[in-house]
Amino acid sequence: MSYSAVRGEQDEATDYDVIVAGGGPVGLTAALVLGRAGRRVLVVESEPEPATQWRASTFHPPTLELAESLGLIDDMLAQGLVAPTYQLLDRTGDLIAEFDFSTLSDATRYPYRLQLEQYKYMRILLGRLADEETVRVSFAHRVTGHRTTGPHSVDVQIAGPEGAYTVSGGCLVGADGARSTVRQNLGVEFEGMTYEHRYLLLGIDSPLEEYFPGISFVNYVSDPTEHLMLLRIPDCWRVMFEVTDGPPDEEVVTDEFIKGRLKVLLNQHPMPRVLSRQVYRVHQRVARTFRHGPVLLIGDAAHVNSPIGGLGLNSGIHDACTLGRALTDPQPSRALDSWAEQRRTVALSEIQRITHRNTQDLSLSEGEARDTRMEQLREISRDPRRSREWMLEASMITSARHQNLVSGRPFRTGDQSPTTA
Repeated sequence: MSYSAVRGEQDEATDYDVIVAGGGPVGLTAALVLGRAGRRVLVVESEPEPATQWRASTFHPPTLELAESLGLIDDMLAQGLVAPTYQLLDRTGDLIAEFDFSTLSDATRYPYRLQLEQYKYMRILLGRLADEETVRVSFAHRVTGHRTTGPHSVDVQIAGPEGAYTVSGGCLVGADGARSTVRQNLGVEFEGMTYEHRYLLLGIDSPLEEYFPGISFVNYVSDPTEHLMLLRIPDCWRVMFEVTDGPPDEEVVTDEFIKGRLKVLLNQHPMPRVLSRQVYRVHQRVARTFRHGPVLLIGDAAHVNSPIGGLGLNSGIHDACTLGRALTDPQPSRALDSWAEQRRTVALSEIQRITHRNTQDLSLSEGEARDTRMEQLREISRDPRRSREWMLEASMITSARHQNLVSGRPFRTGDQSPTTA
């Protein structure tokens, strides 16, 4: 599709209700929520075109319910893969535990994970935003600074191909990623830690489902020396190897190194075509505050976490949707204070706790502690009550229930299909 309908050059409009720094999935979601409420929104994205990298690719049930409320769900389901289960495996291939989302069919209309590449979700959003008369998306422009001019007003400095200029808004939303310019300009600390783990993430053209019969679309492989993730997305299989003790980054991405890692995984099966390669490190960090007057932080600008469990993109979308509601509340200042406190609490006590637990489960050292934990996970998966509780948490439904995220009332065990707000 063409993005000319939302690209635009600088126009005469310099006053907006909301200016969003960052045109990724979180910033665009916020813009759609606000545009649907009639707010004048400017989205400023530094890249010249929408990103096409795979990046995140898992959508959990509460996020799918939010997508339904925004009219996105049919396109997402048409382009995505439904993953009804996920598995925890041993490095030998033995099944440790399997969790079945169908046990949650009384708590959500979407009892599964949807595997959908982030760039496809963004395309769907941009298609909807092209119909929103009050929303403008400017690519090849970036927020360089801001100045608060009142409790509900801010001047934002922007740099574009034709030079620098300033626009005014009721608020500025920083959705500009983990290295957020908005957060740095505020001087807000990004508190937390960086794991010792380093990962090599590959996209490969390989029929892993044929090589390893019975595996799910989502598989986590526990191993004391090299834990893995095998993730099916519509475009390909994604394989994540731990390479903490390996050679430098520039060598880790070479064909020779990658071939050696894949040979151990695939054994006698043919070497696949490698479609993408990336080395990255994992952080658990949360901004000291998500609100500083008329400036708000959402998504990776506010919190980053381990990717094990696929919670990062989802929690960012939840930030965006709940922020949109707070900004359109009859008493927005009070609503924004409550929003900032609640979303930060969720990031610390739920998202980081779960992702840290997941990461630790995969990387426990050989010994009694690892054996005990693996047996605990087996027992949880075999016990219907405990398995259900685990799945409610892993699918983010428990978190959604606590926040009234998708319905006008909390989810409760046994509820039938909650009505989307």
